[in-house]
Amino acid sequence: MRKNILFTFLRFFVSFLFIYLILRKINFDEVGQVLKNVDLFSLSITFLFIFFINIPLALRFKYILEIYFKETLSLLLIWKLTMIGLFFNNFLPTSAGGDIVKIFYIVKDEKEKLLSGISILIDRYIGALTVMTMGTISVLFYYYEKISILILILMFLLIFFFYFFSKREIAFFFYKFLKKIFPPIINEKLLVFYNSINFYFVKNKRKLYLAILISFITQILSIFSQYFLVYSILKKKISFYPFFIFIPLIWTSTLIPSIGGLGIREFSYIYLFSNFIGKDNAYALSLLVLLSIIFNSIIGGVIFLTFRVKKFH
Repeated sequence: MRKNILFTFLRFFVSFLFIYLILRKINFDEVGQVLKNVDLFSLSITFLFIFFINIPLALRFKYILEIYFKETLSLLLIWKLTMIGLFFNNFLPTSAGGDIVKIFYIVKDEKEKLLSGISILIDRYIGALTVMTMGTISVLFYYYEKISILILILMFLLIFFFYFFSKREIAFFFYKFLKKIFPPIINEKLLVFYNSINFYFVKNKRKLYLAILISFITQILSIFSQYFLVYSILKKKISFYPFFIFIPLIWTSTLIPSIGGLGIREFSYIYLFSNFIGKDNAYALSLLVLLSIIFNSIIGGVIFLTFRVKKFH
């Protein structure tokens, strides 16, 4: 109980700290003027586009779940679960908070709760892998000093994890050194955890690769949706390469404990996009992104109120 209270306090502290830093930097009269001049038609189309992106997002998760369940699942059901997750992201720790709710529905009727629950982790990993891959490719066209180096480091780690969990011989090479350090009970738990992740990498590679392909499509659509938001602000075309570098870092930053990424996300937009589109425009962009998140959350909340499922599959 004490830890939960402390962690909740930490989330609020982090969010309010970054909100305070934003308030010190921004001229709200100028930001208000930017928002007044937004192209409402482009903005409306973009919001509908953002809502549409939740379908391939659900499809990616559907393919991952089918590796475990070994049967075809309802896309409508997975889409509803995805929307409910987006709703709870606003109330639970970090932007991944909604995953806790999805895990509840997935594992509640399953004997192998760890194995089924790992599907959430695999979904998150594939999302990170694909978005960082696009960030790495963008670095070749738009080098941005230290940020580009960070992208390359993260990409290396994600590739390493891919081979580590899909190739047992690589895992064993590292494990033979580590098992001497940990007591038997820890080694046993590590082995169970590794086998659970390895299951998704080797059991049905066709489904795994389909999930990765869908993830690339989803992430590309997500990044272009933010490009369209900037277009509705500036009313002119700009280079899209920086979006493939900055957006992955912003998404990564929201994993820091906070109130659904609030404060951290907006600060990241200002920090990364200010030199590219101007400070006030960058903050206006962050507010439009927040508005799109609220839009999706409201729909997710309505679905949650009417969501009834006795068994997941």
